[in-house]
Amino acid sequence: NLSPLIAKIAFVFVLIGYGTKVGFAPMHTWLPDAHSKAPAPISSLLSGVLLTVAFSVILRFKVLTDMAISVSFSQHLLLGFGLFSIIIATLIILTQKNYKRLIAYSSIENMGVIALGFGFGGLGVFASFLHMIYNAFAKSALFLTAGTIFLKYSSTKIASVRGVLQALPFTGVLFFALFLAISGIPPFGIFLTKLFIFSAGIDDHPLVALTALLFITILFVGFLKHIAGMTFGEKPDEVERGEIHIWLILPPLFLFLVVFFLSFFLPPFLRLLLDSAVLHYSL
Repeated sequence: NLSPLIAKIAFVFVLIGYGTKVGFAPMHTWLPDAHSKAPAPISSLLSGVLLTVAFSVILRFKVLTDMAISVSFSQHLLLGFGLFSIIIATLIILTQKNYKRLIAYSSIENMGVIALGFGFGGLGVFASFLHMIYNAFAKSALFLTAGTIFLKYSSTKIASVRGVLQALPFTGVLFFALFLAISGIPPFGIFLTKLFIFSAGIDDHPLVALTALLFITILFVGFLKHIAGMTFGEKPDEVERGEIHIWLILPPLFLFLVVFFLSFFLPPFLRLLLDSAVLHYSL
């Protein structure tokens, strides 16, 4: 019995409010600032947990809105915010000079991809839920490894960090592997979730899907340039070789192993939760 006009206005306010927490552009400006200044564990929680929870709230309100009015209203809004977020993240990542802000803008891009999946509907819904899980674990681990790099190099400037593989052998391998995972490179699960999301959108929204795919490809090239420059090459003479402490390796390693395991096998309980979420969302 909810008025369609009231439902539309309410959802727009919800999307703007919680979309700010998610990091949708143009409400994203707080996110890279917070990530670049916060300690690594806080950045890990912000990107891995806060963004996912905020997105879940939007989905709860989307279900109510879809029951009051047509599904297309909320889907078009998600497609708009998702595509714009991907474009903004791409343009800024190409010229980014701070690696913690670099990873933060990657979070904005991934939230944009998830929004596209829910906007496309169909298989994109399941893929977006799964993408949220992969992103939460991988991005949390990536920020933890970035924190270790900061402790070793005492700088968050990309230009000041070289030869991470030499200075921090285990952390360097983890850092680069997590970059590949979050970028959706096979065999990691985000490759499949992105594939399913764009497969869901190519028929009904080909322009949106192809535009997003183009910018994601450009983003990957820019992201790779920054990460490869940090990871490989010769370390500065003043930076000593060797890991700082085992406890700075174990947490991101555990999260990486979770991402790697889930890329090949979904436990029955997780598959049940995902199926239930998709069913509830689709009603």
